[in-house]
Amino acid sequence: MGLLVSSLLAPYHFTVAYLIGSLLVLTNSWLSARKVGQATFRERNQAMISIMGGFYVRLAVIGLCLFALIKYVNIDPVGLIAGLTVMPAGLIVMLVLIYISNRRPQEVQ
Repeated sequence: MGLLVSSLLAPYHFTVAYLIGSLLVLTNSWLSARKVGQATFRERNQAMISIMGGFYVRLAVIGLCLFALIKYVNIDPVGLIAGLTVMPAGLIVMLVLIYISNRRPQEVQ
């Protein structure tokens, strides 16, 4: 939805930066979900180290990507940050919808 609005109303450079930021955050979330799915929870400490280690590696890689994109590729930083908000905004909308769907009938009135 944001990409459609951005492509219609914003300049081309902003839209490209928004798309790149969105792809970065969605790829990070997808890799996180895969890491948790592959973890064996029999060895709790080992699984926790593996998940947290992967998190910090991905965080460093995203930081380096953001630095390189802004410094060397001259990507619009505002569009990039707007693209990075795709995941948190989606989670907030999802939580609000879950809250609304789980209300009891007496709370609705």
